[in-house]
Amino acid sequence: FLRARREMESPATAALASLELQEFDGPVFRYISGELKKFLEGKSAKGEELTPEKVNESIGELLYSFGVVDSPEAALSACGRVAEALGGRGLEEDPTKTDNEEEDKEKWVVVDAKSKSILTIGMEIQAKYFQDQRWYDATVEALMTSGEILVTFTEYGNQEKVPVEWIKVPESEMKNAGVTTLLSAPVTLKVKEEKKISKWSDDGNNRALSKREIRALRQKERALAIMRKKREALQRAEQEKREEAMRTYLESIRTAKKQGRDVNIHNFSMYTPDGSAQLLDSATLRLTPGRRVGLIGRNGIGKTTLLRHISNYEIPGFPTYLRVVHVQQECRGDARSVIDTIIAADVERTMLLEEEKRLTQDKKGEAKSKEEEAKSQEEAGSDRLQEIYERLEEIDAHAADSRASSILTGLGFSKDRQTVPTSSLSGGWRMRVSLACALFVNPDILLLDEPTNHLDFPAVIWLQKYLVGYQKTLLVVSHDRHFLNYVTTDIVHLYNKQLNYYKGNYDTFAVVRAEQRLAQQRAYEASEAKRKHMQEFIDKFRFNAKRASLVQSRIKALARMEKVAEVEDEAALRFELPQVVKVEGNMVALDNVDFAYDQRKGYILRDASVCVHAESRVGVLGANGAGKTTLIKLLMGTLEPLAGRAIRNRTVRVACFNQHHVDQLDLDATPLDFLKTKFSKATTDQLRSHLSRYGIGSSLHEQLIGNLSGGQQSRVAFALVTYTQPHLMVMDEPTNHLDIETIDALVNAINRWNGAVLFVSHDQYFLEQVGKDFWGVSDGRVKQFRTFKEAKNFSYQR
Repeated sequence: FLRARREMESPATAALASLELQEFDGPVFRYISGELKKFLEGKSAKGEELTPEKVNESIGELLYSFGVVDSPEAALSACGRVAEALGGRGLEEDPTKTDNEEEDKEKWVVVDAKSKSILTIGMEIQAKYFQDQRWYDATVEALMTSGEILVTFTEYGNQEKVPVEWIKVPESEMKNAGVTTLLSAPVTLKVKEEKKISKWSDDGNNRALSKREIRALRQKERALAIMRKKREALQRAEQEKREEAMRTYLESIRTAKKQGRDVNIHNFSMYTPDGSAQLLDSATLRLTPGRRVGLIGRNGIGKTTLLRHISNYEIPGFPTYLRVVHVQQECRGDARSVIDTIIAADVERTMLLEEEKRLTQDKKGEAKSKEEEAKSQEEAGSDRLQEIYERLEEIDAHAADSRASSILTGLGFSKDRQTVPTSSLSGGWRMRVSLACALFVNPDILLLDEPTNHLDFPAVIWLQKYLVGYQKTLLVVSHDRHFLNYVTTDIVHLYNKQLNYYKGNYDTFAVVRAEQRLAQQRAYEASEAKRKHMQEFIDKFRFNAKRASLVQSRIKALARMEKVAEVEDEAALRFELPQVVKVEGNMVALDNVDFAYDQRKGYILRDASVCVHAESRVGVLGANGAGKTTLIKLLMGTLEPLAGRAIRNRTVRVACFNQHHVDQLDLDATPLDFLKTKFSKATTDQLRSHLSRYGIGSSLHEQLIGNLSGGQQSRVAFALVTYTQPHLMVMDEPTNHLDIETIDALVNAINRWNGAVLFVSHDQYFLEQVGKDFWGVSDGRVKQFRTFKEAKNFSYQR
C-alpha cells in the first residue's frame, strides 16, 4: 500500500489511472506506467512539448498489444487523454511538495553481500520481479543456503527465489549493518571469502586444537572438495546419459525391428552412480505391457537409480526401440507457453512432422520428364512418407493440441494458465508441467517418481483415473498407499539387492509378504529343531560302536539338509521429536479475520475464526489457490489481516517445515557440518545424537547432502527445524520424498509427541493417522470438522 501511494504521486501514474479502463491494473499498469515515465524523463530533459502522437509513440502499441484497448485508434485516443491529463508536462517535481516532505519520505537501499545479515524472516522489503525487472513490495519467507532469498510478493502472494542484489530495505534498517550509501541500481560487490579453520574446539571445553586436529580438519576439507567435484561430474554425466538415451531411441525406431514390448532381463547387477556400493545383485527385471507396477523400498536403497538405468538404456539387453520417459525433476522455465512446452516434449512427433514437410516439398519441385519424375519420387522417399504417416497416426499426432489441453486441465491448469510462460511458474507447477509432458508423450514405458508430491486431491484423483486407463507399461515409485492401491496391478519390492514380484496392489502385497515371512519363520524353526535333534543324537552316540551306523546315517542326512534362511527383520525406523513443556491456552488464533492481496479482485478469506492449542492435531485441506498457505501465514504473523484479530502467544516456539525444504539445505555440505553452521554453540556429539533421532546413521553424517536420497534429505530438514524444541510444528506436505516406512515412523513420532501440529498434506493415510481435527478451506471460508471425509467433501466440492 505504501508503494501504491508513492506511485500515485507521480504525474505519469496519475494520468494513466485517469483512463479508468476495466482491464488496466496490476503488472500491466505498472509496466506501461514505467515505460511512460522513461519517455517523459527524456522529453523533459529536451524541453519538448507533449502531444497525443508523441505519447502514442511511447505507449500506444503497448496499450493495444496488452489488450487494454481494442484497436490502434482507441490507443491513440487514450494517449490523447493521457497527454491532456499531463497538461504538456514531463516529470518535473510537484511544486506543492515542500522540502520537508521530500526529506521525510523513506529511502530504500539495495542489499549487498556485506549487509545480507540484516534480512530476517517476515521482514518487509522491496524485491525485483524477474519478468519485468521492476521493484515490488514483498516479505522475506526464508534465507536459502544457496545465497538466494525466498520472498512473497505482497500484491499477488506469489513466492519466488531472488538473489540478494534484487532486494531493497529501508535506509534505517541498514544503519546497523554500517551501510548508508544510496544505490539507484543493484550493485554486486565481489568479496573474497576464505574459509578458516577455528583454532578452538567445539566440545564445550574452550580448549585450543592441537596441530594433529587442525591437520585432520584440513584433510576433511580436502576430502569434501573432492566429493563435491565428483558430485558435479556425476550430474553432468547424468545429463549426457539422458541426451544419449534420446539419440539411441530415435536411431533404434528407424533401424531396429520391433520384436515386442515385453522386457525380461535376467542376472543384471546395479551400482550407485559413483560405483561405491552395489544396489542389485543378479536381479531379474520383468515389465509387461498393460501392467501397472508399483516399485517400493526404503529410502536410499536404489529405486530412483533403477528408474534412471531403465530410462537411459543402461541395462544390458534392454530393448532400445521402446520409448521410455522418466519424470523425476521440474522442467526448465523459458519463454514458451505451458501448452507449447507440452507439445514440444514429443520429440519424435516434431521430427516426423519436419521430415514429412521436407519430403513433401521435394515432391512438389519443378516439373521433370516421366523418368526423372519417377526417379525423383524414389529419392524423395515415397516409402518413407508412408512410414511417417503410419507412425503419426499411431502416436495420434494430429490431436496433439486437444490432448495436451485435456491433460493440463486434469492437472489443475486453467485455460489462462496454459498460455503463460513456464518461466513464470513456481517449482510445484513446473513439476506438473513435467508430468504433463510425460503423459502427453504416451511412452511405451512410463516411469513416475513420486508423481503425487506437488498435486492437490482433485489432481491426484484425476491422475489415478488417467493411469488406470493407461494401456502401456507403468512403473511408479510412490509413498501414497491409497494411490498405489488404486493404480497398481503389481508390486515390486526392492529388498536385499533383489527385485521381488507380487501380484495385486499394495494391501495385497502387505498381506502376502506377511504370510510368506510367517511361513519362512516356521520353516526355519522346524528346520533348526530337526537339526538340533539330529545333532544331539550324534553327540550322544558318536562313540557307541553298536550305533555307529545310525550315527553315520544321521551325519550324512544332516549334511544333506537344505539350509532354511532365518527371517531378517528390517531395522525399524524410529523418530524422536523433542518433548516440550506444555503451553496453557491458545498458541495462535484468528478471530473473524478478512484478508485479500488485492481487494478489487476479491477476498481470499472472509470471517475466518480458528485456533491452535497445545493438544491440536489439525490437518488443513483445500484446492490449490483456495487459501491454505495464506491461512497459515496469517496464523504465523507473516501476513496481517485486513479486518479481525490475529492472536499469537509470543512465548511459543514454532518450527516450519515446508514442501520446498530441500532448497534450504546446503547440498555441498555434510549433515553434520550443515547443522554446525546453524547451531554453532552445539557440540559435535549433540548434533550427531540429534541426527540419529531421525534415522540418519553415523555413516551418513559425513556424506554430502546432495548425494543423499530425497527421503534422507527430508530427514535432515526435520532434524534442522526440530533442534530448537518447538511447541508447535507447522508442516506443508511433510510426506513428500519419504518412503512408506519413514512415514510410519513420522506418524508414530508425532503421536508420541506432546506438542501441537498444524499440517497441510495430500496423503490421505497421513491425514487420517495424525489428524484429530480438520480445517476445510473453500470459496474464502474456513470450516472446522471432526472427520477427514467431511472436510474433504467440503474442501473439494464442485
